[in-house]
Amino acid sequence: MMQIMAFLSTLGTGNYATAASASQRSDLIMNYERLSLEITQFAKDGADIMIKNKWLEQPPGSPNRDDLADKQN
Repeated sequence: MMQIMAFLSTLGTGNYATAASASQRSDLIMNYERLSLEITQFAKDGADIMIKNKWLEQPPGSPNRDDLADKQN
């Protein structure tokens, strides 16, 4: 069920982006962007739950550049 919710949130973000690009009204574009941000935060919370329960592996991230710079000095 969590994978379905993640898929639907991704789909919703894409739909709002498409609607914002097709809209000529600036007030609607702002609403679409706000809703897209809310969906993105919802999707991140869902991904964090899946990572916490080991249903999803944490994606690889970039190395911390500050730590690398400190090690070289």
